[in-house]
Amino acid sequence: MRLINIQDEKRRQQITSGNLWKTMIVLSVPLAIYEVFNYLYAFIDLWLISGIDTNFVTSVIFIDELRLAVTAFGGSIAAAGSVIVARHFGSGDVDLAKRSAAQALVLAVMVSFLIIFIMLTFGASILQFFGATQSIIDSGLSYFNVQMITTGLVAFNAVFIGIEKAKGNTKIILYANIAVMMLKLILSIIWVKQFNGGLLELALSSMYAQLGLTLIGLYILLLHKNNSLKLELSSFKIETSFMKEVFLLAIPVFLGKFLFNMGKVLINGIALMYHYYVVAALGISGKMFGLFAAIANVFHETEMSVVAQNIGKKRLNRAIKTFYVTISYAAIVSVVGLIISWFMRVPMLQFLGDFDAEQTYVILEIYNYEQFSLVFSALISAMSGFFIGFRKTKVVFWINIIRVVVLRLPVLWFMFNFLPYRTFTDVGFVMFFSNSLTTIISGIIVIRFIYTLKTFGYQDLTYQTE
Repeated sequence: MRLINIQDEKRRQQITSGNLWKTMIVLSVPLAIYEVFNYLYAFIDLWLISGIDTNFVTSVIFIDELRLAVTAFGGSIAAAGSVIVARHFGSGDVDLAKRSAAQALVLAVMVSFLIIFIMLTFGASILQFFGATQSIIDSGLSYFNVQMITTGLVAFNAVFIGIEKAKGNTKIILYANIAVMMLKLILSIIWVKQFNGGLLELALSSMYAQLGLTLIGLYILLLHKNNSLKLELSSFKIETSFMKEVFLLAIPVFLGKFLFNMGKVLINGIALMYHYYVVAALGISGKMFGLFAAIANVFHETEMSVVAQNIGKKRLNRAIKTFYVTISYAAIVSVVGLIISWFMRVPMLQFLGDFDAEQTYVILEIYNYEQFSLVFSALISAMSGFFIGFRKTKVVFWINIIRVVVLRLPVLWFMFNFLPYRTFTDVGFVMFFSNSLTTIISGIIVIRFIYTLKTFGYQDLTYQTE
């Protein structure tokens, strides 16, 4: 059995034995800083795009929703792989952790190539099928093609990051991503401001940045001598049993995320029939409070690994307590962010771009509804992370289905077709309605799950009454 190096062992002991409130902060702060930089470069991208043409914003946001649906697979494999690796790592079985990590990477790369081929071959038809207007296709097809190629790199990078999170090594994630994001920002600003580039150049800067992260990941995974899960080239042979374990755990998460984002793409298609700028308004609203949303949502990323490691260490009580800590931090950050963002909404919008009076009105009206997703999404993520840590990924699948396919898409379709008066604020209301009701339903499910854990235990673990 391979040994765990000193730094990784210290992190493992902190996760399984240290103060949980402190542990969650220590592990989440590097991820939060990373998400802040991630938000800033997305924010600057939007600022650059609106500086080229405010109407380009609709094209980018429409295509990005489709991109998120495609990247859901890489993210799902990363989540599944991270949980499996963390559980083996928590129990001290480094060999099993290493083999699971290798299979997660192989699976992500194989499926990504297939998805990229399909999306590039049928790109225009896919955009048209989901309701993209001809102007969106004309202005954004090259942007779409480059973004689809980038999803392959993103899938590999997501699994690499998931493996490092499984060990609790969030600092390396921070350092690597800051370097990559600085490259992305520099390329974007130079191409757009100095060479009058457009959407294609912004997409290329993202692709080169992700390629940089891929190279860093390959170095750490294959060459870094202090990596407890250092892989050999021979590690990447297909092992059916390990790959099947990752695949079966990832599929419900993938389907949930994929259908969630596909639902959002379809909703955007309906929203365009309400008002030409509603889709852009939804995206801009998200950017206006996105800084706090990014920070509030990092806690569930840490939660999954902490829960899984403690289950591997056979500490059920601590795994359950991790959820209480996570949802407390998520609630505090999101509520504070909601308040601050409300007072900053107008200057933030003015900074983002030179929007005309009608565009400004649409954005602020949508924001009145959409702002609450900051809190609802943070709470839903905390609950979803808890289920994933326990490998209950089917529950997460149904939460995503309920949120969009049941409570959002049919409701908006009904309102558009049967209400006597149509107004674009219907779109904002439906977002608020689905997010709030999904939060309540998820809360009921998680309370029931915790009761079951305390009463009947989990696998061979029993809850110890304190």
